[in-house]
Amino acid sequence: MVNTQVRVVDKDGKDVSPDGREVGEIVVKGNSVTPISQNGQELPGGWLRTGDMGTIDENGRIEVVERNRDTIYDGEELSPLEIERILYQHPEVEEVAVLVLPDTELGEKTHAFVVLHEEADLTEQQLIDYAAAKLEPYACPKNITFMEELPKTASGKILKIQLRDII
Repeated sequence: MVNTQVRVVDKDGKDVSPDGREVGEIVVKGNSVTPISQNGQELPGGWLRTGDMGTIDENGRIEVVERNRDTIYDGEELSPLEIERILYQHPEVEEVAVLVLPDTELGEKTHAFVVLHEEADLTEQQLIDYAAAKLEPYACPKNITFMEELPKTASGKILKIQLRDII
């Protein structure tokens, strides 16, 4: 859009590092953008929160990585991507996708879908214990579904919408 500015900011509204890795919320401002109130608070400087989380690289290219509504909140915001990064650190995990789901007792909970490396012998409880040692209790996956492969687009992006249908 002409005369439109786009930034990727952290939870304090400061620009994230333009390294293509740090995730923040995408905000826009311009003649064709009408700033709106969110949660009863006016957004500063006419910036509109898009609800999309993304990264920005050194060339200014922005990549959308997830929706902000998929963030867990328990006094602190935590992105499913951060939980995925922890689970990826386990040597037996090949692929992982984490969803935030509504829960009648907790309000919301995390559910992980995991593909293990061939020959891996890891149980759901072992992986939950691994995550619990590295994450706050509210962020630790409550359930894990092991799969042979995760559903993906032709370009290889994980189709989390299809994973929601599995549960």
